[in-house]
Amino acid sequence: MIADDMIGVLKRAELFKGFEECEIEQVCDFTIPVEREYEKNQVIIHQGEPVTKIGIIRSGTVISTKYHFNGDAQILRIYKRGEVLSLDTVNTTFLTSPASLNSQTDCSLIFISYKKLLEIGRVNPALKERIMMNSSEILSNELVRLMYKIDVLSKRTLQDRVLTYLSIIREKKGKDTFDISMNQEQFAQYLCVNRSVLSKELNQMRKSGLIDYNKNRYTLYEHTSTPK
Repeated sequence: MIADDMIGVLKRAELFKGFEECEIEQVCDFTIPVEREYEKNQVIIHQGEPVTKIGIIRSGTVISTKYHFNGDAQILRIYKRGEVLSLDTVNTTFLTSPASLNSQTDCSLIFISYKKLLEIGRVNPALKERIMMNSSEILSNELVRLMYKIDVLSKRTLQDRVLTYLSIIREKKGKDTFDISMNQEQFAQYLCVNRSVLSKELNQMRKSGLIDYNKNRYTLYEHTSTPK
């Protein structure tokens, strides 16, 4: 018997958008979701680890990091409550995680076997179609995020990278002051630069009147446009 609170969490998740509680219960009856809790900075999935289950974040945030052979780390993105982990991985041929997933905060995840979720003969065809549509939307949004990141990293100067990233976030948030959900070390990893180099650049940009910031919170002034 799946707890009512778990049903409520899954109903609010991106993957089950548009589902009724009775439909979620039907899915849970044969997939048997498992909930796990993680402390801050704990590894959830190692880079290169085989993956057969998707994870839905019940609480907290999870950070995706790509580690390179020379020891460098690059932050790919941060997942928040209700978002789905490893949906891209379970739809690949190799079924191995391309990045490490770590808990940015104390968090709780619900894991579901993706194969069982779409198993022929056990899933109502209408529910299966809806899951596939929601999966397609989630993966399409991930592709757009990847395009945004390529846009950021394609800029030749660090200032342009920062301005491009902050302009994208400002457009999404619809306001000039916003939280980027990354500390300065993580922001540096996202931009593929050293933290001290980023710190120096941010201070210079603040002196120039382009931005202001305090910890994770940034203000991008109105006269600033996205670099071409």
